[in-house]
Amino acid sequence: MKRFLSRRQALQEAALGFGGLALNSMMALGAEQKIYSLQPRKPHFAPKAKNVIFIYIGGGPSTIDMFDPKPLLRKYNGKPAPFEIKGRALNGSQEVMASPWEFTKCGQSGREISNLLPHFQKVVDKVSFVRSMVTDRIDHSTAQFTFVTGRGFTGFPSLGSWVNYALGSENQNLPGYIALGEGASIGTRAHSSAWLPPVFTGTQMRADAQAPIFDIKRPDTMTAAQQTQLLEMVKELNLEQKTHHPADQDLEARISNYELAARMQVEAMRVADLSGETEATRLMYGCDDKASGQFGKHCLMARRLVQSGVRFVQIYGGGGWDTHANIGGQLPGLCHYIDQGMSALLADLDQRGMLDETLVVWSGEFGRLPTIEAKNAAPGRDHNPYGFNMWMAGAGVKRGYDLGQTDELGYAAVAEHRVGHADIHATIQHLLGVDYQRNTFYYEGRDESLVGVTPARVLREILT
Repeated sequence: MKRFLSRRQALQEAALGFGGLALNSMMALGAEQKIYSLQPRKPHFAPKAKNVIFIYIGGGPSTIDMFDPKPLLRKYNGKPAPFEIKGRALNGSQEVMASPWEFTKCGQSGREISNLLPHFQKVVDKVSFVRSMVTDRIDHSTAQFTFVTGRGFTGFPSLGSWVNYALGSENQNLPGYIALGEGASIGTRAHSSAWLPPVFTGTQMRADAQAPIFDIKRPDTMTAAQQTQLLEMVKELNLEQKTHHPADQDLEARISNYELAARMQVEAMRVADLSGETEATRLMYGCDDKASGQFGKHCLMARRLVQSGVRFVQIYGGGGWDTHANIGGQLPGLCHYIDQGMSALLADLDQRGMLDETLVVWSGEFGRLPTIEAKNAAPGRDHNPYGFNMWMAGAGVKRGYDLGQTDELGYAAVAEHRVGHADIHATIQHLLGVDYQRNTFYYEGRDESLVGVTPARVLREILT
C-alpha cells in the first residue's frame, strides 16, 4: 500500500536526515583538524638555503648615499632636477642634492660603496644587489607592511611566519622564528603570524644571557622541582580544556609554547651567552663599541641562532633612518651602527662554511629622493618608492652581481628591470625549496599566500 506524505510531513522527516548529515560533517571537520607544530617538514624541492637572516632597516635608508652612486647628482647639485621628481611632502623641492660623501671602488667587482660603510666595502663581493626595487606605497607603515607581509595594511602574516609554516624548524628547543632588536614603525606586527597558527609567530630575543626572552628565567624563589610540578598541573588543565575544544588553535599553540618555554630556559640562555665566543670574534663584530655594539651582538646572535637550527632570524636596524632633515648629520651615525655588525656576519658565515646554506637579506621599505625635501640649513631627503637598492647574499645567490639599475639621478628604477616585494618573497621561498604558489593557508574561504594575487617571479638572474 502506497504511503502519501504531505509537504509538512516530508519536511519534518527529512529534517532529521539533514541534522544527521550536518552532525557527521561537523565531526568530520573536527577529525580533519590539523595540529600545527614546528616539527621540520620537507620542502617542495631541493633547497639551496636552510636558514634566513633578514636584516630589516625600517625607516627608508638612503641607498643613493650608501651604495648607488650617481655622478650626475654633482652636475645638478643645488639646481633644479632635469625632470620632475615626485615627492609626498607639501613643501617638496626640485633642488638636487649630491651625496655629501665620497665613494670608493671595492673588491674584484669594482662596485662603488660609500665611505660611510668602510667594513661593508671589504665584503661587498659576497653580495648581489637588486638595484631596481620599487614599491607602490609611499608611507612608512603601509610600505613596511607591504615588504614584510606582502600586503599594504595590517592583519597578514609576516615572511618569517610563512617560512616556518612551510618548513618548521630544526631545533625544537628554540622558536623557529626569532626577532632581534627594534626599528620597524609597525612594531611587533613586522614579525607577527596574524591568522596563521600562533606557533609560527616571531619571538623577540635580546643579547642578554640572563634574560634573553621576557619571563624566560625561573624565579629565584622557585625550585626546579616546584616548576616541574607547576608545569605538569598546567599541562593537565590545558589537556582537559582541549578535550572540550579540540579545534582551538590558540589553545594548541599555548600548550606548545609552555612546553617550548621550559626547554628554552637552557637553550635560549646558551645561545644568548656570547662570552663563549673568542675575543677575535667579538672584536670582529664590534660587540664592545659603545655606538654599534648592540647591533653587532644581534648579528653575532643571529649567526649562533642559525647555527643552532633556527629557521628564520629577523634583525632590525634600529631607528632614525627617516632622514627628512639633517641627513648630513644623521646618516654617518646610522651607517656606523650597522656597518661592522652586518659585514662581520657575512665574513663570519663565509669563513665557517655557513654562507653556503644561509641566505642573508638586507633591505628597507623604500629609499630616499635625490632632491632635498626643503630648503634649510640642514636639508634631508623625502621618501622614494620609485627606485632603491637592496642586497642578498649566501645560499644560491651569485656573488658580485647587480640586477637592474635606477636612472641617472637614482630616482626611478629602469622600467625593464623593476623588482617588487612579491618578487623578493617568491625568490626567498624558492631558495628555501618552497614553491611560493603552493605555500598556502585556507583563510576566510580561499587559499591565501604570502604573495597573494600580486604578480611575482623568482629572480633567477641572481641565482647560481
